[in-house]
Amino acid sequence: MPNLGSQDARRRTIAWSGAIVLTVALVAVSVLWLGGTPPPSSIVLATGQVGGVYDGFGREYQKRLAAQGLKVELVNTAGSVDNFRRIIAGKADVAFAQSGTYQVVPDPEHKVSGLAAIYYEPLWIFTRRGIRIEDKVSYRDGSVAVGPKGSGTEAVAKAIIAEQGYDIDSPAIVNLTSVEARRQLMDGTIDVAFFVTSYRDPGIIELMRRKDLRLTSFRREAAYTRKFHGLTPVRVPEGLLDLRDNIPSENVTLLSPSAMLVAREDINPRVIELILKVAQAVHSPGSLIDPPLKFPSLQGMDVPVNEAAETYLTSGESFLSRNLPYHALRWVLLAKLLILPLVAVWVPLLRVAPMIAQWRKTRWLKRYYARLRGVEDKLATARWPNELREGINDLEALRAEVQVVSRKLPPQQQQDVYHWRLHVSLILNEAVERLARMETAPAR
Repeated sequence: MPNLGSQDARRRTIAWSGAIVLTVALVAVSVLWLGGTPPPSSIVLATGQVGGVYDGFGREYQKRLAAQGLKVELVNTAGSVDNFRRIIAGKADVAFAQSGTYQVVPDPEHKVSGLAAIYYEPLWIFTRRGIRIEDKVSYRDGSVAVGPKGSGTEAVAKAIIAEQGYDIDSPAIVNLTSVEARRQLMDGTIDVAFFVTSYRDPGIIELMRRKDLRLTSFRREAAYTRKFHGLTPVRVPEGLLDLRDNIPSENVTLLSPSAMLVAREDINPRVIELILKVAQAVHSPGSLIDPPLKFPSLQGMDVPVNEAAETYLTSGESFLSRNLPYHALRWVLLAKLLILPLVAVWVPLLRVAPMIAQWRKTRWLKRYYARLRGVEDKLATARWPNELREGINDLEALRAEVQVVSRKLPPQQQQDVYHWRLHVSLILNEAVERLARMETAPAR
């Protein structure tokens, strides 16, 4: 068996290759079953129009998340509908969105999940004095601004307009940015403008100071909120936004969607926990129209809730997230994904390897001792010198074969080789002595 060494090398190569393949397979299984891939070092956050409230909150989230070890790339968009489409297309990981707008975006594969409602985002409808949005009037072409195309403002504005019996494809309806709609409303180019934004938006206060403009107060808010489940009545008392200038000048009832955080359905749970932790810090104090400790909340969500977000908001954050900073958490979870498969493969392998080596050693000895026993039996049954010489030649050939093979065996097996060679010498000496006796015996 002069090729035993090369066969051993091939076996070792196959064994190592199998162990490596098994390790890779277990890492893949670990990724799937032990919490997905490790938390990312960066995410893309879709906000809204430049200078808008979503844009402002986006910068605040970016700053706070960066301090925790998560880099955030901000992307300005047309608004909620655009944001949903970006998440579905895989162009954003997280986004701000307005309740009541998800239904207008096709999502057959359910790629969007909701994280939390974070504050009330009222619908502000400003009209020129003498015009009431609930009256049946004919609007001139291009005089009703419903927000940018693809925005949450457009979605809720057209839903309300359609419910009142107006044609949403009428030439009276025009898509304008908030800045442009505000400008044209103040210079008289348009008569009606819809805005969905926070009361913090300075543009809203600017419009409320105008004597030639009127903020719509909904008298039938209960009817609207029952028809539009994403809307909540929000009452703004007289003077709430500015006591000195008495803004608003009377009690106003608005309809308010909820601003939401939404994300890819497969986003890492640890990222969700970190984002919601920041959301709690930013929004839980409340505001002039948001009650303290109400947000972030699962109430007001009309998007399927992410399981990790629901767990966080109902049971709190996980042990690791509570006790480790995000950058350390990333390495711990990465180690979990890598070390567990290595332990699962290599610890048993290292325990079994000596047993396999011992089995191979015993198998090697048994094979050569069997061949030695065969030659010994042949010598024992030899009746003539020629038969004895033939057996001695076989024994010499077997010894030469083992001598070649022994050079390729590991040191720990050399002792067995020497024992085997001693036994060969014993049998060979006996055979040579017997042959000598045969050759010197007188012929009969």
